[in-house]
Amino acid sequence: MSNWWGRYDVPMGHTLRWQIGPATLWVTRKKVEWSIGRVEGQDPFDTRLAIAEDSEVPESDDAEVARFAVQDASLAVKLTPALPDRPVIFRAARPFFVPSGEETTLFVSSPLWLRLEVGEKSTELLDVPLQRPSDTWFGPDTLTGELCYASRTSARLHLEEIPVRPHRAITTVRIINRAGSSLPLENLKVPVPGLELFASGDGQLWTAGLTLEREEGKDQARVRVADQPKMVTDLTPVAPPRTPTSRGALIDAFGGLLHKRTPA
Repeated sequence: MSNWWGRYDVPMGHTLRWQIGPATLWVTRKKVEWSIGRVEGQDPFDTRLAIAEDSEVPESDDAEVARFAVQDASLAVKLTPALPDRPVIFRAARPFFVPSGEETTLFVSSPLWLRLEVGEKSTELLDVPLQRPSDTWFGPDTLTGELCYASRTSARLHLEEIPVRPHRAITTVRIINRAGSSLPLENLKVPVPGLELFASGDGQLWTAGLTLEREEGKDQARVRVADQPKMVTDLTPVAPPRTPTSRGALIDAFGGLLHKRTPA
């Protein structure tokens, strides 16, 4: 898999096309104007990848096209992957438990956002999901909690089982259960806005590693964020955290979930 992000020059009057998993992006450079077309797509397992191919302006009714007035004469466009702007709630496909006194490391993958900037001043035109996840509410009731994104997980325990997808980033989550009871991982909240984003040598995107430590009698977990995931080498920083997480902070990671989907 190649890196789809970076800086590219779009010739005046030309259109370049990117295919990033299910998402398609068209970028057209005109005089004092940029035109951006995009389609999110529906298949979450799509792994297609096309980078800065010459193309035509999209004519499909499915394509969302926006025009941006920019006086900067530069031909440069910069694409950067970013993590979601809310925590992601991972719902286990099958019941999964961490007994008292045990620990495990899970691999979960989060949907990615796309930031698009143009010109020498890096004027931001887009900060959008490559494939928008469903909304969900995480909390014991409708008054207590927060709005998050929902994702399914198979709770994979081995690195070689992780599928490579250009529109998602992998997080290693170490879970330590110090409580006297078994910990059911039906719902797991991962504070992805507080994680840095990295790329490995093969083009796979990773977040900083995360440790969640459950305390006795609580659904809360103490958070530790590693500088990098320890199981992967040859990593290059790609994007800083949206909102840095305080190391050692307590978060509601294993609490109740009121699941509510909204149209994508």
